[in-house]
Amino acid sequence: MKLLKRIGIILLAVIVLLVVISFMLPSKIHVERSAAIGAPANVVFMQVNNLRNWNNWMPYNKIDPEMKIEYNGKEEGTGAGYSWSSENSQVGNGKITITESKPNELIVTALDFMENGNATGSFKFEPSGSETKVTWGMDMDMGMNPIARYLGLFMDQLMGQDFEKGLRDLKSVSESYTPPVVPELNPAPADSISATNKPS
Repeated sequence: MKLLKRIGIILLAVIVLLVVISFMLPSKIHVERSAAIGAPANVVFMQVNNLRNWNNWMPYNKIDPEMKIEYNGKEEGTGAGYSWSSENSQVGNGKITITESKPNELIVTALDFMENGNATGSFKFEPSGSETKVTWGMDMDMGMNPIARYLGLFMDQLMGQDFEKGLRDLKSVSESYTPPVVPELNPAPADSISATNKPS
């Protein structure tokens, strides 16, 4: 019994120590990755600014094919958003809203992960010759939860891999994009023009 009591005291002391240490850890995290994409800024911007295009490159949208997405009525630009729900623990439930959209420069999003907290996402577009540098970032406050703060230590590594994959797919989609062809109006036949201009 004395041995079990000592083990219990030691375990309790370790837990208390870990909790105390957690309050010394940073509560705010920042994840950021960049990629050079061989496409004009307006083409890359369009892939991010229109939320329906996210299905083509967003890694989290591809984890669960059964994930349900419901758009809020606007799909592009400031105010556009959607909610998602999934039984996959890697995806979960949440909603996203574009809070700022500067054409070919910046997109800022508000992320609500429900019980897992909130975050702010951003996409910066920097044209450079025939390329566009895209920087995808996310900021999140882990709060006072000790477990969340320890998890925050690995967030850059965990989410950074997803950001890198998403940027690779965004690069592929943007570089293979072909603008839609707008059909030209058929000009009036020369005979008709001559007949119209012919003096009576």
